[in-house]
Amino acid sequence: MRDRLLALIAGLLFPLAFAPYDLWPLLFVSIGTGYWCQQRAGSAREALLRGWLYGLGMFAFGISWVHVSMHDYGFMPLWMAIPFTGIFAAFLALFYGITFYASWRLGRSALVFAGSWLLLDWVRGVFLTGFPWLYAGYALIDTPFAPLAPIGGVWLLTLTTVLGRASLVRPANGRRAWHTSLAAACALLVLTAVSHTLTFTQTSGPAQKVALVQGNIPQDIKWQLSMRERTQQIYQELTQAIPADTLVIWPESALTNFYQNVSGFLEQEGQQIAERHGGFITGVPWRAASDSGVTYHNSIASIPLDPGDGNPRVYHKQKLVPFGEYVPMQSLIRGLIPFFDLPMSGFTPGSPQQPNLTALGHTVAPFICYEILYPEQVASRSHDADVLLTISNDAWFGTSAGPLQHFQMARMRAAETGRWLLRGTNNGVTAVIDHHGQVIDTLPQFTRDVLYSEYHPRTGITPFMTTGVWPWLLLSGLLMLAGRLLSIKK
Repeated sequence: MRDRLLALIAGLLFPLAFAPYDLWPLLFVSIGTGYWCQQRAGSAREALLRGWLYGLGMFAFGISWVHVSMHDYGFMPLWMAIPFTGIFAAFLALFYGITFYASWRLGRSALVFAGSWLLLDWVRGVFLTGFPWLYAGYALIDTPFAPLAPIGGVWLLTLTTVLGRASLVRPANGRRAWHTSLAAACALLVLTAVSHTLTFTQTSGPAQKVALVQGNIPQDIKWQLSMRERTQQIYQELTQAIPADTLVIWPESALTNFYQNVSGFLEQEGQQIAERHGGFITGVPWRAASDSGVTYHNSIASIPLDPGDGNPRVYHKQKLVPFGEYVPMQSLIRGLIPFFDLPMSGFTPGSPQQPNLTALGHTVAPFICYEILYPEQVASRSHDADVLLTISNDAWFGTSAGPLQHFQMARMRAAETGRWLLRGTNNGVTAVIDHHGQVIDTLPQFTRDVLYSEYHPRTGITPFMTTGVWPWLLLSGLLMLAGRLLSIKK
């Protein structure tokens, strides 16, 4: 019973390593304690239970903010929102139960533990729609380990963290496995040291001025019909004073009307900015009609939409948020509770083959909100990009930790690709991030303002952009195999 409680407490410590707490050394305490509890399990079933308790502590605390969107803005009563969040956390905890179980069955070495951890983290990010939140590597964006990001992304950072810490705990299967695990961890630490000397991307042109407009429209009134005209006025007023030669960015769903209904207003704004030799990119809902019917998209457009070459500059979001942007099995559950009928919850995903946007002679890789959490999608779209752009409306999660964790993960994408990243949001965190993932300029949350800054276009390909996650999944498999063989030979 004591070890089960300790596993739960170790899981509770895990989220404290992430924003807004940023107590990253606790990451190593949490993982090491969890591994120690797994080592002391008397059976595989007991290891499964301890792993599940570890994951339950991690997610019960780490994603507790989910109930905010359900209750405050999703019209779900608190007595329902909290259990829903708890069920979600309990489900996610199963991935760590399986991690502890698999590593116990395969030999209980640090090699198997780290390999299983990374493999199940990846599965968690792709299963069904995926929930790629709270990967261990994200907590290391401001540590000496961060230069590993362009080599292996958040995956290599996670693997280094788990293997390095678990290797300091002597496993139950003997000295040989411990020595081998420690040697593997040392090899990753050497790679970390070498990574500080490597550069993969280069500046490709002069700095470009940018203005990111943070409208700060409260979520509880944002989608009301009565706010449409006022919202247009807010963004128009904030944009008027922006100087010449500046790329202007409005956030996700800056206007809560379809582009087809406000095209005149947006194109006029774009024309005025163009006359000052600037560029204009905005998030806007999109309605498309075809022979197969009408579809709706969460989109981002570079205005003027058609610069004259016959290629409209618009990107439709690919990774949609369940219930927020689409409703799974909607024919069965729409109408059951108000949460299943949120505004704009009937979007269609865009095609993966969509081209990047262009603005002021630069190629801009666009990502809308949730999409920035997917390392491979960002890496694949960044090859010809001069700069990354992500727009979001994190007002759904109020003053909780969710938006700050979202911002932290976005920073990792800049480090992985060696590109500057522009982040425009409705209510924060609006920021400009350099190619190392470091914050250059930012606006306070929940303020109505414009962030004036600049970015440096960059070119070049990082190793992670070339390989993605697959070398690290392969390495995870090899670690599990090696750990299993060592356990047989003990």
